[in-house]
Amino acid sequence: MDLLDDHIHAGVNYFATTQEIVREWQAMGEDTLEFEATKKDFKLAKEIQFNADRQKEWEVVCERTIRELKAAHDEAARDEIVRLKGEKTKESDEHEHMVVAYQKREAESELRIVALEKVVEEKTTQDKALEIIAEEISTDCKWLLAHGVPLLTRKGIDVDTLMKALEDEDAEASDASPSHQV
Repeated sequence: MDLLDDHIHAGVNYFATTQEIVREWQAMGEDTLEFEATKKDFKLAKEIQFNADRQKEWEVVCERTIRELKAAHDEAARDEIVRLKGEKTKESDEHEHMVVAYQKREAESELRIVALEKVVEEKTTQDKALEIIAEEISTDCKWLLAHGVPLLTRKGIDVDTLMKALEDEDAEASDASPSHQV
């Protein structure tokens, strides 16, 4: 009976091993089918991409040909547009130069106005200073006339002699000044 048990065990093991081999072959077959399907999908996608690329190249060639035909046809119109744009640019540049020149002259005028206002302010200040000096001289002259002439008269100095001496001194000073020398 032991021998029979061993044969039964061997048969069961053989059967189990065979079933396992069959399962493995089935799994490998499924993997192979999946691989073949993926390979077929890949080839199909590659072919679709190739056809799409060829279609795009054809469209690019067609567009370029159309543009070239249009360009040849519209060359005269483009030349006219270029000429008109050139004239417009020239006029625009001339206008811009005129604007810049005007702005420059305006800035120069403003600078001259500021300088003249400064001169006017300085002259006004000088005039005020001269008025003050003239006022002081007038006050001094009045004082001299009020006090100096009576003092000279009391001391016995002849006013006519004094005036003559002052005129002589003034004449000598004007003869010695550089503006009177030739």
